[in-house]
Amino acid sequence: MFGLSFDPPRASRAHRPAGPVRTRPVRFSAGCAALAGLLATTALPALADELRYEAVWHSGSGTNIVTGPEPRADFIATGEAQTAAGRRLIDVESAVVDGERVYTGLWIGGSGTNLFFGPISAIEMRETIRERTEQGLRMVDFEVFRTANGGRRYLSVWRPGTGEQMLTGPMEDAFLARGQRLVEDEGMRLIDVEVERRQGVLLYHGLFRTGTGSNRITTPLSRQEFRTRREEMRAMGLELVDLERIRSNGQTRFIGVWAGGDGEGQISLPRSFEDFVAFGEAHTADGFRTNDIELRVRRDGPGPDPDPDPFPDPDPVPDPDPPQELPAWLSISTQGNPTVEVRLGSQADNPEGYHITIHDSLLPDTLPLDSDFNPIIPLDFCGLRVFHPSSSFWETSSGALVEDGIHLHVPSYSDPEVEPFAFQGVRFEGPIGGCAEEDPPWDFPFPLANTPNDPQGQSLRLIFIHPEVVEFLE
Repeated sequence: MFGLSFDPPRASRAHRPAGPVRTRPVRFSAGCAALAGLLATTALPALADELRYEAVWHSGSGTNIVTGPEPRADFIATGEAQTAAGRRLIDVESAVVDGERVYTGLWIGGSGTNLFFGPISAIEMRETIRERTEQGLRMVDFEVFRTANGGRRYLSVWRPGTGEQMLTGPMEDAFLARGQRLVEDEGMRLIDVEVERRQGVLLYHGLFRTGTGSNRITTPLSRQEFRTRREEMRAMGLELVDLERIRSNGQTRFIGVWAGGDGEGQISLPRSFEDFVAFGEAHTADGFRTNDIELRVRRDGPGPDPDPDPFPDPDPVPDPDPPQELPAWLSISTQGNPTVEVRLGSQADNPEGYHITIHDSLLPDTLPLDSDFNPIIPLDFCGLRVFHPSSSFWETSSGALVEDGIHLHVPSYSDPEVEPFAFQGVRFEGPIGGCAEEDPPWDFPFPLANTPNDPQGQSLRLIFIHPEVVEFLE
């Protein structure tokens, strides 16, 4: 199947809430200075790796700036200068060149808020989406890359906007069916796609926004097949809005996102930044503007592009799982302050006689994600280790503090007597998850209780206030 047609909408969806944001964005603040030129050049160091720029061009007018590859700190400084000149970032790209990660940006004339996040983890990305959406911002671009240890990191660009948005987690071909449902049933449109190749398998990430009109994605095609498909799309009144270029089995393949337009979109071949600047100046003079940029790296000088995944991964990435159903005794909260609560006895409100609630901002970012971009909880855990809470206390079923001399209250974990436990993690275990069948006693050691004890049968609630993260104990 070479393509998937996304048809007009029939319904809408509510965005899933997440926890509070834990990272700070880079805010490009407005100013009044002016910069000249159609493409911004940067003094580039001599590079052994060869960085190439490829772009999608549309008919258009107005300011159009592409900045050269820079380390993150320099990229931020460039962003301040571009914003002061009345330009706003709409596309960011990143690559590792000679062992250092560099960033490049596409800027157009504009005003208003312009935020850049990254690199951030998947959990932080999910939290960022909730926080910025509530502030009246919408994502206009995102990127995904992997760190040296295999972890995913995300970049995102934000501008004022309305409507709903969704960023899907990594999916194989099921992404196509998911996209079809989002467009047909929920009124969304795919505006940006990122593709990873792991263990020879393509994993798609997609940014969907509320929209109208036709919407298509074409799956990996050779250059000639892609050109043929582009002519077919033009005949249908569609133009290319996003391009991904991948290497698979030594062959270059192209993935495209298409939307209604005049069909004048063009693709420029990979060029060095200097050559891209010269080409861009001439193409801009002909009435075209850059709509999307992509970076390619040739390692150690001239030669064919390497396969970006030439060796098997030591830890294969599993397929994303369907949304997880939690047992009755466990809840993941997305509202209020970060807390961990353990309810015992009549406060549990379920046959197990206990209930644990964890705020989702406290979940470790090493957890795998399901197809809805939510962490998958290891349900075989037998206890928790809670790191760096500000305080903890026990309550009765009526909300009164427990004053039995056994269950302890810790007003502040900065107290020298208990501070080591905050760093080591305050732990408790019980007959839950993977230990349910063995039915061990509950164990709440110091500083939660004077002696390890089993309060089973009592109606109590243990609350940890403002911890930083939890660890699931097997």
